[in-house]
Amino acid sequence: MLWKKNKDAVRPAKKKDLERVNALRTQLLELRGKGRPDFFQKPFGDEMREETRRMLFDKEGLLLVAETDDTVNGYVFASFVRESATILRDGRSFCKVEEICVDKACRGQGIGTLLIEALNREVIARGFPKLELNVWAFNSAACAFWTKQGFTPFLYCMERKVQTEDTSATN
Repeated sequence: MLWKKNKDAVRPAKKKDLERVNALRTQLLELRGKGRPDFFQKPFGDEMREETRRMLFDKEGLLLVAETDDTVNGYVFASFVRESATILRDGRSFCKVEEICVDKACRGQGIGTLLIEALNREVIARGFPKLELNVWAFNSAACAFWTKQGFTPFLYCMERKVQTEDTSATN
């Protein structure tokens, strides 16, 4: 089995972990809300708790937690994706990192790296060729973390707010 128990363990999440994962997801939502309040305005609630429960049982996904001294201090949720070929591109398979969060009190201690290393082992075991993810441009710490993990950009998602006569007169 890919999962081994030691002082700093990464393992598949269990039902007993959902409350702690929800607390970490709240930290993630707060961080995102500060960086992009136009995207993340809703408080953490019952819908988010239900989504966390679905993540635990997702047959196409994997929810891992990192424990330090029997306390869950981080999680990663990833989806295993197989896309069919189209007239424009070949089919492809990849593992998409949907969410990752390390408790703000534990960041910089290697927990995120442990989570990604464990996920990478699972990706290899399932026969997927690569990991992909999206990262918010405002989150420079996350961008630096992913670069340190060996990730490189392959697509840029860009935006421009539309200027109207009303908005350009006030700017």
